[in-house]
Amino acid sequence: MSQPKFSNQFVRELINIDIEVKSKKWLELKNLEKFIELQTYNILTKSPLAQFLHKKINFGLSISLCSNLQIKKINRQFRRQDKPTNVLSFGNLDEKIIQQSGLNKAIGTNKYIFLGDIILGYEYILNEAKQHQKDFKNHLTHMLLHGILHIIGYDHEGEKMAKIMENLEIKILQKLNINNPYNNEI
Repeated sequence: MSQPKFSNQFVRELINIDIEVKSKKWLELKNLEKFIELQTYNILTKSPLAQFLHKKINFGLSISLCSNLQIKKINRQFRRQDKPTNVLSFGNLDEKIIQQSGLNKAIGTNKYIFLGDIILGYEYILNEAKQHQKDFKNHLTHMLLHGILHIIGYDHEGEKMAKIMENLEIKILQKLNINNPYNNEI
């Protein structure tokens, strides 16, 4: 079955993305907020959430653009890991319901769903891109996708779940004309 096409206007009416730049380091990128907004729309329309867009369910999503220091503090506070990271996700949907009964049950009959918060660490993502010789914007898109999949119930704690999530990332990124990010991992 082919992926349904969505008009830009249709998507903008259904998806509310709140982007907050918390570190000026992100401002080194031209048209940053526009890029993140567009890539987030593209990801959502190619993700398992696409089926709900057809039902005209509205989604909200918050994206915070932080420095390494800022994301380290959040990581320490909420995950008890005293180190920076590339992306943190805080989903609003009930993970137990998603795992036991699927995304349909978690969304239910709601017409508006706030999906959650995604926090991105600038220097960490930049360093990963350089280390793995990846285009920064492509790697940023991958981290956005990774965060979105986490907030809709995907995980990589176990080997089986990790493979499912990784394969879905590869498939969605391919639709965005981004090569498999796992091919050149060091």
